[in-house]
Amino acid sequence: MSRLTKIMLGLMIANAVASALTLTGIVNVSDFPGFYVVFPLAAIFYGMFLICHILEKDVTEFDAEQRELDDHAASGNHSEPAETIHGQEHHAPLQA
Repeated sequence: MSRLTKIMLGLMIANAVASALTLTGIVNVSDFPGFYVVFPLAAIFYGMFLICHILEKDVTEFDAEQRELDDHAASGNHSEPAETIHGQEHHAPLQA
């Protein structure tokens, strides 16, 4: 897991524990109404954790592809002709 994924997991667990302590009545927060924000935050961090975890593989593959393209461009080894958007070979302009 990446660092961001671990952070989201930790925040989600911390908020879930705080929510459970509040809901069971072990911790009385009736004097602090702002503390009730932990209920939706646990769900938000859970969603963000799932998104990070699912996209982690795709981001790793994209980084590998970009690194390969950068290495290819830096080597200057271009055996295939440059192409335009339309898939045609690029030719130098004719001079009159």
